[in-house]
Amino acid sequence: MDMFAKILVPIDGSPHADKAIRCAADLSKRYGSKLILLHVIPVRVYAFAEVGAVLSEDMEEGEEILRRGMELARSLGAEADQRLKRGIPAEEILRAAEEERVDLIAIGSRGLSGVKAFLLGSVSDKVSHHAKCPVLIVR
Repeated sequence: MDMFAKILVPIDGSPHADKAIRCAADLSKRYGSKLILLHVIPVRVYAFAEVGAVLSEDMEEGEEILRRGMELARSLGAEADQRLKRGIPAEEILRAAEEERVDLIAIGSRGLSGVKAFLLGSVSDKVSHHAKCPVLIVR
């Protein structure tokens, strides 16, 4: 059995997420691992917006983040799949790790900054405290 057969890499389009992809791709070469890139569209509550318009815009942005992540992973020679979910990022990452039965979560130390980070808290911190598998936080 391979030590890290499946590695979950949560991504948000930030430079820290790209570093996590690079690190996971390196591990995938050493261990023959398969990467699963996951982007979680954060659940948001808007008081003055048409929900349908907001959700479809988020979906397109999420698909683009995954497209770029897959491009990077493949350019580094890693075999990768992608998943797009909607919800509370830390919770969806933990759920995906269990559902996919991953051996490692490789996550960037920081994601997007500003209001998003303030509202979400540190996703990597929450994931590292609650995951049932090892978590590699890439700085």
